Amino acid sequence: MMLDLSVIVPVYNGERYLPQLLEAVCAVRKFSLEIILVNDGSADKSAQIIKEYQQKDERIIYCEKENGGIVSARNHGLEKASGEYLFFADQDDRPDAQVLEKALERLKKEKADMLLFSTKHFDDGGKEWECDTVFKEGSYQGQEIGALFIRKLVTRYAKEEVVSYLGHIWAAVIKRSMAKEYGIHFKRFMAIEDDLLFVLDALDHARLVLTMKETGYYWRQNPASRTRRGSYSANHAEKMRRYYEYRTEILLRHKICTAEELEFYYRGVRQEFILNLLDNEAMRGFYEIRKACALLRGYTEGDAIKKALAEKPACPLAKRYKTEKSLLAKNRVLMALMYKKLKYSKARTGNTVRKLMARSISRR
Repeated sequence: MMLDLSVIVPVYNGERYLPQLLEAVCAVRKFSLEIILVNDGSADKSAQIIKEYQQKDERIIYCEKENGGIVSARNHGLEKASGEYLFFADQDDRPDAQVLEKALERLKKEKADMLLFSTKHFDDGGKEWECDTVFKEGSYQGQEIGALFIRKLVTRYAKEEVVSYLGHIWAAVIKRSMAKEYGIHFKRFMAIEDDLLFVLDALDHARLVLTMKETGYYWRQNPASRTRRGSYSANHAEKMRRYYEYRTEILLRHKICTAEELEFYYRGVRQEFILNLLDNEAMRGFYEIRKACALLRGYTEGDAIKKALAEKPACPLAKRYKTEKSLLAKNRVLMALMYKKLKYSKARTGNTVRKLMARSISRR
């Protein structure tokens, strides 16, 4: 008999928070499940902690592999999964067992391919705040999926705001047979957009998508997590180009935007591209600053990017990075790079302070 749910968790040096994650997932009792933990070459006590929990709960499946990053770890767990539905969690977060059970009840009752629920941020001090918010609960199929969800995910704008954002893999429960049928797996075009593309692929093929207002997942704001650790990526411009081409191809295939809306979208993509590239190049060492300047100027002096920078913000990043956008529009590339380096320095200092404070709180 097929299990109801496969919970897949990539693990890398997660000893600090793993017990909390496992307690939360193991609280699911109304449905049969397997909890697949993929140890991606941890050097701490993660393996020991997992094996201790495995002795208490036979639903836990332990996998071990050489370090290859979160994409390879998630794909490894995906290959091992045998449940009717898939749910992905990260080692330092906290799913809500009751909401997961409600989600499975609805998925099974309506025979849906995918369900999205609300999520929240939280920190070690107990503070919680909104992350992904589902504004409207319902069932969606056919052209609605493209118009409401794919359009929102790719362009960040929708005519009806059903969900505030939906690019986080742990905000969704997905039918495994659909993922298997269409070969949906995690890709790495950019450093941290693998989950967004998985959600996009699932929406591209889903026939029926459900939404729930309840909060099913809590995303810990951990200064040591991979999303908080900026690092330089070689050939970043080419990686971004592939990423944008992939998501744009899906957007165009669904024919859900007018010509004017597409022009606005392309403007936003160009703004986002150059600002993301600035982020990446600012992580280079000071001795490589001339290379970074030359690369950025090669784009900012091009007609398409130059025009996009001169226009009003057409993406969330351009709205947040007003100073950076203005400096690049004036071709003050070196000043933009130094400004970003200063911001990174302040952010690293702040993260270090928050990390020390969190450790102090946890020891009390």
